Amino acid sequence: MISGSRHSFRLAIISLLGVTTALTLSGFLVWRLLRGDVVEAVFDGAVVVGILSIVWLAWRAERIDVAGTLMAVFNSAACIAATWVIGPGVAGWVYVALMTNFYIAGTRTAAFCGLVLVLTATAVLALGDEAYHFSTPVTWALVYAFSYAFSRRVRQHNDSLELRASQDPLTGMANRGALEARLQAIVAGREHGRTGLLILDIDRFKTINDDFGHAAGDAVLIALSRVLQEERRQGDSVYRFGGEEFVLVIPAGSDAALEAVAERLRTAVSTRVAGPAGPVTVSVGGALHSGERDWQDWFARADASLYLAKRAGRDRVHVAEALIV
Repeated sequence: MISGSRHSFRLAIISLLGVTTALTLSGFLVWRLLRGDVVEAVFDGAVVVGILSIVWLAWRAERIDVAGTLMAVFNSAACIAATWVIGPGVAGWVYVALMTNFYIAGTRTAAFCGLVLVLTATAVLALGDEAYHFSTPVTWALVYAFSYAFSRRVRQHNDSLELRASQDPLTGMANRGALEARLQAIVAGREHGRTGLLILDIDRFKTINDDFGHAAGDAVLIALSRVLQEERRQGDSVYRFGGEEFVLVIPAGSDAALEAVAERLRTAVSTRVAGPAGPVTVSVGGALHSGERDWQDWFARADASLYLAKRAGRDRVHVAEALIV
């Protein structure tokens, strides 16, 4: 899966490239019909229909990964066919395909399509009747190599930025932004199965910071995050929501199952995490997703349960009753 920002960027490139290419080829189609070049006009029409179909897929079905791969393959195949049908005059379109493929599809897919395009189009030109200059395939190869190297560098930079944006720097856990994206996906129905939400809050954390300093508080946060990571089961995900609050999103079929996980985590923390003044405890609030359309509503139910656990004396677990779906 690709991230939201990369998702939007790839969709924008697919749309811009697709619409621009379709409009340009439509102009060529009319021009060729006026000249009587029916075969070339039919070819242009087929390419226009194919490209617009892929753009439609990207927008209506939100299949950005699939649409990007299809467009990279289609662009490369169309350029190869155009080299055979039209001749050396399509060299400019090959340059466009070689450069844009890396921004609409995965690196491996784009690299494979580009390599096939350069080798096959060069062979078609070499075997054709029309003369062509040797510099054409040479520049194709250079554009392909440069585009590959540049796209790799851009992707590495984007990966680094996305990691910083989605990761808590102190604990190394996923942060609030990543949690919100996950909860939005769940309430939108993009994940199957019942899911529970647990909010853990360190009891009297402010006292640790006030009495022993923020370095001691940070050490407790790191120790707690390590325990939560070690206790995480397959399918569970852990986030640092902010301050002394941590959130777990876990598969759970019932309130009882969610409460059992919460109790296990509470016990693990109280027995394995120690601060400068002794054992550290947490209060835990939980709620099963019960059909809420807004993740804040779901989160508010778990947060209200956390408040009840605190009010009951801390070092407690409280799970809200599931709503009738």
